[in-house]
Amino acid sequence: MGGGLSFLKWAGGKRLVAEKLIQIINQGDINNEEWFVDIGERYHEPFLGSGSMFFSLKKNNIIRTKKESYLSDINFILINCMNVVKDKGSLNELIKLLSEWQKEYADCGPVKKNSSKEIREKAMYYRKRAELNKYLKNKENEDYKNSVRFASLMIFLNKTCFNGLWRMNSKGEFNVPEGDYVKPKNICQKNILRSCNYSLKNSKIRCLDWKEAIKDCKKGDLVYFDPPYMPLKIGDDIFTSYFTEGFSFDEQRELAEKSAKLASKGVRVIASNHDTDGYPNVRQIYSDAAKKYNCKLTFKQIEVSRNISCKGHGRVKVNEILIFLSK
Repeated sequence: MGGGLSFLKWAGGKRLVAEKLIQIINQGDINNEEWFVDIGERYHEPFLGSGSMFFSLKKNNIIRTKKESYLSDINFILINCMNVVKDKGSLNELIKLLSEWQKEYADCGPVKKNSSKEIREKAMYYRKRAELNKYLKNKENEDYKNSVRFASLMIFLNKTCFNGLWRMNSKGEFNVPEGDYVKPKNICQKNILRSCNYSLKNSKIRCLDWKEAIKDCKKGDLVYFDPPYMPLKIGDDIFTSYFTEGFSFDEQRELAEKSAKLASKGVRVIASNHDTDGYPNVRQIYSDAAKKYNCKLTFKQIEVSRNISCKGHGRVKVNEILIFLSK
């Protein structure tokens, strides 16, 4: 079984989770349901991120239908990038530009550490970062929509920034510093980009909040939720990582309730999250929601351990969970 690779690096990416999920689906017998997306059914993913889950499910024939897949995220920079990769003409332009930038970056490399602000501002990475932030300031003019250069900037920065993080400051600017990659060869991954283009062929890619996105779900469809994860409870400490920014306990409960409500109407729902102690925890909020809407619920703990740096505890490994809800 081969995972469908994304053209982006992403914190909390779902490639390993996808491998486990595909194994579980192929084994069958969860809630007495089939979890393939067959003819007449549709796939929905409202927290798209890098798209690793979608690309893996497509490549491994879990998504079999030729009907549209509904893919969305609130990150409009990401959505622009996905739409550019989806369009064959735009993709050719994108590959040409990224190929040129990969050669240019190989020649200049990352700026030396402890360099002055003046030197940094002249370096390739920081010039591209400043250009991306100009797009962000002009987004009300919709200059960014289906923009090849805007997409190229995102991919370039994603492959050359520190740890592939995508972080915005309070001014709405991308502010991740440069990584330490000498002659990286993953800035322009032609084969992966073309594979993603093929997978995205029958897809509707939109910048939407998850609550808006699920309005398109119909009986028989499959929806996969990958929300910002629940905080970790380690001993007496609560640790909030970048997974959880902007997603409160109340929103976790709301997502669980809406998941169960969808399931009660015949939509098959899969969600992933941390499998942690503390109150409320994921198992409790989904069990309460399933009971409220009288739907079937199965938990599958998966051995996908992420090393997460936690103050006072060093680096810890955390188990994850897959949640299956159906009528």
